[in-house]
Parts: sequence; structure tokens; C-alpha cells
Amino acid sequence: MKTLRLMEARTATHVLTGDQAGRLALLGKKLAGERRWWGSNGAHSDDSRSVFRLTKLFGGSWRIEVGNVVGVVGLPDLTIIVEPKIGMQHFMHLLARSNGMPRVDSSMTSLEAAAGLQRLVIEWFVGALDTLFRRGLVRDYVHSSERLPHVRGHVNLVSTSRQWLQGRVLVDCEFDDFTEATPFNQYLAAAVSRSIRSPAVDDRLRMRLAYFARELPPASREARDDVDLNRLPARYHHYQTALKYASDILAGVGRSLESGDYASGTVLFNSAAVAEDAIRQVLADALAPMRVVKTGGRHLLPAFVSVNPDLEIGPPPFTGDVKYKIGDRSWNRQDLAQAVLFAAAYKSPHAFIADFAQMEVLHPSLKVGDIHVSRLRWAIGEGTNPEDSERRFAESARKHMEGGATKVFATA
Repeated sequence: MKTLRLMEARTATHVLTGDQAGRLALLGKKLAGERRWWGSNGAHSDDSRSVFRLTKLFGGSWRIEVGNVVGVVGLPDLTIIVEPKIGMQHFMHLLARSNGMPRVDSSMTSLEAAAGLQRLVIEWFVGALDTLFRRGLVRDYVHSSERLPHVRGHVNLVSTSRQWLQGRVLVDCEFDDFTEATPFNQYLAAAVSRSIRSPAVDDRLRMRLAYFARELPPASREARDDVDLNRLPARYHHYQTALKYASDILAGVGRSLESGDYASGTVLFNSAAVAEDAIRQVLADALAPMRVVKTGGRHLLPAFVSVNPDLEIGPPPFTGDVKYKIGDRSWNRQDLAQAVLFAAAYKSPHAFIADFAQMEVLHPSLKVGDIHVSRLRWAIGEGTNPEDSERRFAESARKHMEGGATKVFATA
């Protein structure tokens, strides 16, 4: 299978078959979901909203416009990897610090195994269980041994006689029971049970897993030893995908966003939302016990203009904005003006702008009227380590907050 690498928020031209282009366009609309989730600016109507925008050119070539998304898309004979503009290492670090909700689809591809992103495997597992349940669970004959008050199947005469001599009128029976409690169904139940206990699962996903836990037979440790995934009976053919994901869940195997040999589905992350949530978590840890939360927004009257900064820090109320883009050494006037607007609307003496940059910022602090603005830089680029970037980012935030705005900007 071929692999095509694209960069988020950019346009590229590549040769695609008609089937691949059609599938990609369809997935682009399906995975776009709600405008709020993807942070749409409203420039496009609901009908045309899509993660990928395709324009047919000459000679089988297509122009592909990619939004602010990162992930992997499975197409016929092609895997598309959409890489983050800040680098995969930094994005994966931010993803681990965030509660980023992926958009997943059953379109199959193959990815590299890794310790992280186990939530993705659980998401794909739940989707595979949905498909399996629509087809129905397989019932099969299962050999059972049980002590009963009546005769069923074959009677073990030796043990039964012993029971009777001890005054217990019970029968030790062996029989074949036509039931859903097959090793394969119990294997799936074991993976569901493990998934429910995973800290990576949110309430929405846990509720769906709880439904499957109720519908499946009880998990059995012995069933895990009896299941041979390489010799699946024909009547269990529609179990194949779910069992592969169940095997990875029970083994604790996750995924990376690189091509590999492990069965995987399609997944896309709203990269801007991941960065915003991760930065919020980093600042909450760095500035504790100060509160760092997503703001509810305010309205400027009488025009009813909405003002929605990404962060509210306090008390006292300081505002912050996360810019998921690569900045340079100088200030962006539009970003600065927006930060000042947010601070003025909240009557905040101090505003933050968090962005990503490969170079040191020349002047990380400015004063606009009575409002102090700080620019917090997450260092990216060749040779940078995400753990070091987070540490320096947190130290910079603490430095700008120590002693209040007056002390911080005394030398600005």
C-alpha cells in the first residue's frame, strides 16, 4: 500500500484515482462533523464544509486543500498521513497532555504499534463492535461441566456416586450447550472490560462500552488462552476486525501516526483544539493554585459583539489566547490587537499570547496603554525536545506572573 504525506493547513497536488478522490471527499465531509468541533470560521456553508477540499486538474491530478487537522486516512491502495506543522514529536506530546477528541472512521489502514494513543484503538474497537452487533453474535456449542439437581447430557458416575454417598443429591453432568458464551465472545468481553477501566476513556465512550459489557457474556480468562486469531472459523469471519483490536487492547498496544503493520482505522484530530487544550493543562500545572479555565465569553453592549478568549487565568482575571501557528521573532499586530481587546473586555491588566516559534522572541513583553501583554513561546524546530519546550514554556509563564503585572513588566 502506498503512503502519501500531506502537511496540515496547506495545499498540495497529487495523482489520485477517481475512487480514491471520491472516498477522500466523502470522508472529508463525514469527518468534519459539527462546525464547533472543527473551529470553522463560518466561511463555508454547512453543505460544503469538509476537512479536505479537492479540485480536479489535468492528467489525473487533484489539488488537495487540507484544514487544521492531523491524522491518518485509509483509502483504496493508499494511506494518507497528514502531518502537523509543528512537527510530529511536539504534536504527540501535546496530544498526550490534552483531552483531544479524535474523529474516527472504519476505513482501514495500517499503522505502527506504539505505547501511546491506546484510546484510538478503543475507539476503533467500539466501531467494530457496532458493526459486529448489527450482524449478530455467533451462538455455538460449548462443552460444559456442571453439578446440577437433575440429569443433563452425560453423567459422571464416579463423582455423582460420591456426592450421593455424602448425602448430596446432585448430578455431575457434562453436556454441550448452544450459547453465546463462546471463547470468541468472551475474548471480546475481556477487551471491553479492560477498556472500561482505561483512564484514556471518557464518559461518552465508557457508556458505549458499558452497553457492550451488558450484551456480551461474562469475560473468561480461560477463553483468552483458547482463542487462536490465526485460525478463525468461517462463521466468525465478521469478528475479524473486532478481534484484532481486542487483541491489541488486551496486550496494551497503542498506535503511532506512522505507517506500519497493525490494522487501524481512519483518525483525524482537530490540531488547533488539541494545542489549546494542552496549553491550558500546562499553564494550569505551572500556575497552580491559580485557576486556568476556558472562558465562557462575554458580549459588548449595545452591539452584542461576542468576545471569547481561549483562557481565563486568576484571580485576578487575566486573559490568554492560544495561536496554533508558527510565529517569528516579531509581534503579529492582529494577534496583539485581539489580545488587547480580550483584556479590555474582561478588565484584565494582563494578557497572554501563546504560540509556537523556532526562534527566540525579541521582545516577549509589551505595554499597550494600561494593559501588559506577554508572549509565551513554545519552542519547536530541529533539535528541540518537547519536554524541554514545555518546561521552558512553564517557567516563562511563572516568571511573567510572579509578583503581579506591575513587578513583571517593571523592566519592559
